[in-house]
Amino acid sequence: MNDFNIEIMKHNYLKSLEQKYNAVCFDIDGTLTKQNSREIDERAVKMIADLLKAKIPIVFITGRGSTGLKHMINDIQFKLLNLYNIDNIELKRIYALANDGARLFYTSHNQMLNECIYTVSDDKLCQLKKFDDEMLKTQNDKINNICKITYSNDSTNNKILNVRFVLQDNNDDNVKLVMDFIENLIKDYNLNGLNITRGKYKENNVIQVGTTSKDIAIETAEKLIGVPKNSMMRIGDCGDIIGNDYAMLNCEQGYSVDRTCNSVDGCFPIFDDNNRILKGVDATLFLIKKAKLLPTICLENADKKTYIKNYAKTEYAISEGKCKYLTMYNQIIKDNFNTPNGMDDVFDCSSGSIKIPMYEWEILDFNNPLKKLFAMNDSGSLFYTLRDNFNYLLRGSKNYYYFLANRQVIDGKDYTSWENVKEWYENNIFFIDNSLKALNIKYNYSDITSKKLFLGLLDNIRNIVLILINHKLVQYYNDKNVLLNINSCENADISNLYNVLYLTENLMSKICFEKKSLMRAEEIKQIFSLTNSCINKDFFEFLAAFQEKDYSKEYRTYREIDNFAENYLTVKIDSDKKKGTNNFGVCGMCYGGLELPIIYKVINNCITDILLFNFGKNISGYRNKQLVDLRRFNINNFGGITKVGNIQNDNIILLDDNVLTGKTMQLAINSLYDIGINVTNINIVRYPGINRVNQMFMKNHGAVDYNLFFEYVTGLCFQSPYSWVDEMEDISYLDSLGVFDLNREKIIECLIKNHDYKKDSEVSVSKRRLRK
Repeated sequence: MNDFNIEIMKHNYLKSLEQKYNAVCFDIDGTLTKQNSREIDERAVKMIADLLKAKIPIVFITGRGSTGLKHMINDIQFKLLNLYNIDNIELKRIYALANDGARLFYTSHNQMLNECIYTVSDDKLCQLKKFDDEMLKTQNDKINNICKITYSNDSTNNKILNVRFVLQDNNDDNVKLVMDFIENLIKDYNLNGLNITRGKYKENNVIQVGTTSKDIAIETAEKLIGVPKNSMMRIGDCGDIIGNDYAMLNCEQGYSVDRTCNSVDGCFPIFDDNNRILKGVDATLFLIKKAKLLPTICLENADKKTYIKNYAKTEYAISEGKCKYLTMYNQIIKDNFNTPNGMDDVFDCSSGSIKIPMYEWEILDFNNPLKKLFAMNDSGSLFYTLRDNFNYLLRGSKNYYYFLANRQVIDGKDYTSWENVKEWYENNIFFIDNSLKALNIKYNYSDITSKKLFLGLLDNIRNIVLILINHKLVQYYNDKNVLLNINSCENADISNLYNVLYLTENLMSKICFEKKSLMRAEEIKQIFSLTNSCINKDFFEFLAAFQEKDYSKEYRTYREIDNFAENYLTVKIDSDKKKGTNNFGVCGMCYGGLELPIIYKVINNCITDILLFNFGKNISGYRNKQLVDLRRFNINNFGGITKVGNIQNDNIILLDDNVLTGKTMQLAINSLYDIGINVTNINIVRYPGINRVNQMFMKNHGAVDYNLFFEYVTGLCFQSPYSWVDEMEDISYLDSLGVFDLNREKIIECLIKNHDYKKDSEVSVSKRRLRK
């Protein structure tokens, strides 16, 4: 290769290392072994352990059969478990495709690579048996004199998996003689399903006849672990054109630690920092250290049939586990609110609203100032309360769900006008004023229902502040990708809102989850007074900066997951796992995860990095995110990330309300990686049910990796409120009734029955649809 091509190859080699990888495929011999040995290098064992700890799947793709694989297991299993503390869950991230991919070995019942299935057809195995039979009939003395013929057999049924010709020297003429002999046999008997590869064993040439090749094995690995083959780093040692690793390595994700094919755009040699070519296990270790390897929760190429079966088992495990976890907290709520069932008796399981059964509402003293507040109405249309069929929900059309009931649908798109926002401010200021008046009236709030009314007040403040924080983020940082420490933000408006939200969430947690908590009317009055100052100041600034535009992104209509108790208990799961450690930050994804880091702060007050991460307008939007190429995505090519406030930790927990395809979370993981921040794990409130698998397998989407549930992805106590999508409809996310979010559908139905909504609002459009 001339100097010009070498420089091109180096350039392409470095470029290939810029992409992100989510799995590694290793050849074994010559790649992980000591020089001229079949023993795995001790440094390679540690590297394997580090990859497993980092949640990176490993696939060994080797010409070795089951016996050779057992030798490798004996080399590494004890060390992984006892020296590097790899647990059984981590061990299951190791797979092996033996005999160049003819058999798949995987781990179950805590025994490494103890299960095996065939990946090749019976027809190909029969062709290999035919090859062996005809070869034995031929009895070619020349062949027998220059090489030793060995076999790889399945010990359970004695099926031949590979026939190997181990040459006694490296004479090129002898190699050609054996190759011609093999090729003629295959041609004469039409054995087109067989593959010929060439490798090395103890420095001797080995020619192998088998039923598959390593490029086909890569495709098997892709279906097995769900990671696209272009996101798998492949490392071998026989990358020359006739080498047994060539088919696997002949791409821009392929690297050879010994022989190469002199290609400029694949099967790269490994250059060190001084442009020297490294060989053997030293090259492997250097390459892994240089590579951008990070876990993926978004499986882009999973096999749908296999995924559905395994995901169903995972959902079953979630269903069983959450019942045990919630028992203790339900008991606290039972005691605090004197209810038979716990959380679902206080929080509406659909909307997340504080609820009061209709019979309980009627029994409640009408002179109760807070009942009078929530009963305010105009001709029967309640302001701050909605009714479902059995309960009063302490969220209303004038405040909590104002935008849902009033913003317009124009040409099929929602539009939040300046007038809408103005009226929202006015309504909420009116609500706060009336709440303060009610709280200033002396009244004995010792009954349980009044405790729910207090909680309803705080829930409405929580909503106001979350909307205003999002408004400020969009106002100041809409054009930027921003990572903001809300705990040390220099922006006074955001800091003040954060302070109010912290006080609100803290008090709500005490009322709900502190045993026999006392009523705290004075604390609530303080929170309302602080909120009053914030909202009036912001309203004045809004009026002064009059601009007619669509305010939908600033003043969000609705939060998909909006149940304080669910959010609190989800975060509590993660916090309990990390007791005694505070060397991490917590980061909420905007908009759904906005309040989660604040709840984390309530639970663990020692944490200082309370972060919010928001993608700028160039990336934001669900559909935009689904189209991004995760391998090539680098946040620095999209303006980087603007850091606001003092961010001390390089390790963070990423928090969000919901996960479906996992692509948004993966973008966040990749983006934070690009600026040197490691996501140690993810905490998610709601998991998708099996009813949404069809959406996961839509084009340019992905399926969330259930293998990482409970370990890397924590929380997951509550199911996402999505409809089952029948395959008869063309509308991608909606079912045949036009429904996606079941919770939203319930709220809209309640708003329809409350008769307080504008013409051509989403509520009005839904009413027309329901009456058709």
